[in-house]
Amino acid sequence: MEETHPEKELLQYIYESKIFSEWHYYAYHFRHLLRGYEHPFAQSIVNACLLCENKLPGFAKSFIDAIASISGREKYKPHYEQLLQRIAELHILQKLLSYEWPFEAKFKYEPTTNHSRKNPELTIEGGIKTIGVEVKAPSLLTHRKTRSTNPTQISARIFTEQQIEELPDASEGVTYPRDNPVKDFLISAEEKFKPFNEEYTDFSGVLVIVWDDYIYEPITALIHEGSGLFTGNSFALDNEGNSLKFLNVDGVIIISHLHQLIRAAAEQPLVDSCRHPLDYGLDGDFPQKVFISNPNGNGVPDTLLECLQAYTPTRKMGAEYSPSDLIWWIECPIG
Repeated sequence: MEETHPEKELLQYIYESKIFSEWHYYAYHFRHLLRGYEHPFAQSIVNACLLCENKLPGFAKSFIDAIASISGREKYKPHYEQLLQRIAELHILQKLLSYEWPFEAKFKYEPTTNHSRKNPELTIEGGIKTIGVEVKAPSLLTHRKTRSTNPTQISARIFTEQQIEELPDASEGVTYPRDNPVKDFLISAEEKFKPFNEEYTDFSGVLVIVWDDYIYEPITALIHEGSGLFTGNSFALDNEGNSLKFLNVDGVIIISHLHQLIRAAAEQPLVDSCRHPLDYGLDGDFPQKVFISNPNGNGVPDTLLECLQAYTPTRKMGAEYSPSDLIWWIECPIG
């Protein structure tokens, strides 16, 4: 029987894809592997694809097709962000698919129901509930630049425009809440999970958000008492002026990793305890992954929280794990 070499076959598939036939952000990274050199970012993508392939036959080439299709426009920033979002999905999928579940887990990638073509990333069957997982990552390039230059950051929607104008240093620039993506992610997940809840007797829908190291931003967007999306004072309202309720999203898990992907793609050193670009980390590693339960949901199985190492945010985790109102960034002199 002829021996197969999955990694070599996948690399050959990559080299024959649009990653090399058209302009692509990741051609530079994968070209290192083509020439026999190392590149941690490209190698991490290959390794994660092959790991997922073990549980989802056909996944590796399908994923390469997906990222290869984001090509053809030189240095087009929306493509850069779309690629980061796809790699963020891969980051979560590899953890879900490699975890030793306490039951015989059956996975379905991008599944649909009989009554809807909308689909989450993955369903996991075999436990007390069928679990649906939707993975999202925001576009943060513009926000990161604004946040790094403005001295004032508004974290929650609790100030009037007049109050903001009267803040010290407001004239030098104010960064506004980056909460609309969180709202949009919830709306999208709600639409995707609803038909599954209708079709399955016991179903739990979980939104996983991959953010950067400013994790207080999505936490504030969800649970700030004055404007949080999971509170009665939500800034998101329905047509009758009532807080939007996401009845089919049972909880949100937030993972601080997008900045690591940005650094890895730019060949910058990884930070904290991150060992390689798609390292999910060990339980208890900093930064912590957090879980926020939806008060209008039906609960999330502990097995998923254990898999993704997610805990309810507390002050003991650090200041960045609590909702915030307002931040003044002060540039301290060195020495």
